[in-house]
Amino acid sequence: MKKIVSIMMLFVMVLVVAGCAKEESADVLTIAVDDSYPPMEFRNEDNELVGFDIDFAKALAAEMGIEVEFIPTAWEGIFSGLNSDKYDVIISSVSITPERLEGFEFSKPYLSNGQVIVVAPGDESVQTPADLEGKNVGVQLGTTADIAVEKQLEMTAFEITKYDDITQTFADMKTGRLDAIVVDYAVAIDYVSKNSEDYVITTAQLTNEPIGVCIKKGNTALKESIDAALVTLQENGTMLKISEEWLGGDYVSNIDEELR
Repeated sequence: MKKIVSIMMLFVMVLVVAGCAKEESADVLTIAVDDSYPPMEFRNEDNELVGFDIDFAKALAAEMGIEVEFIPTAWEGIFSGLNSDKYDVIISSVSITPERLEGFEFSKPYLSNGQVIVVAPGDESVQTPADLEGKNVGVQLGTTADIAVEKQLEMTAFEITKYDDITQTFADMKTGRLDAIVVDYAVAIDYVSKNSEDYVITTAQLTNEPIGVCIKKGNTALKESIDAALVTLQENGTMLKISEEWLGGDYVSNIDEELR
């Protein structure tokens, strides 16, 4: 009898522990980030994870009343990881596009964005995307910048060099290996503001694709919770504060949501 009672007590304890673990996990929002994309998500000199999206994610989770856990993930596998339930969401400068909307849920946009062209100071040859003719253009592999230049390549002849890390594109332009870079507007702003002697943003823009929180398809309950928290952060000035700190201006108000 004692043996049976002991087994029953052990079984109950297992159930209690499992229940507590499940309850604890429900209070944590796991977030995938590609931590090599300044100023949005990157490592500082102390190897701490910092950036616009990091501050935004922490504020979002706090507003939702839950903890946050960041999971550094290479960009090339970040979407498959979401579909495999390795994390709850991606908050890593994910552009909202018609193609992505077919496969994922997205929050309301929280940041203005589009694919712009960066060149060296004094280079006035690029006024439109068609002016990439004959140039060597750098992009990060698997991003919407990559998609945008591939589409432009159907109309304009130029060379594309693809990189795993966006920082490599700017390093190669600085040494003259690239004529132009196609990149998110927010990232371009940061590089130009810190290195105006090396980079300028042209007036040419390939796309308009605001940034949102990427969520697994069908998880509408999480999407609704995130949207509600995001609206509060927009209304109470938290998003503006984060934008001014990391981007030096307001890129979170009056977001153009028309995808093009």
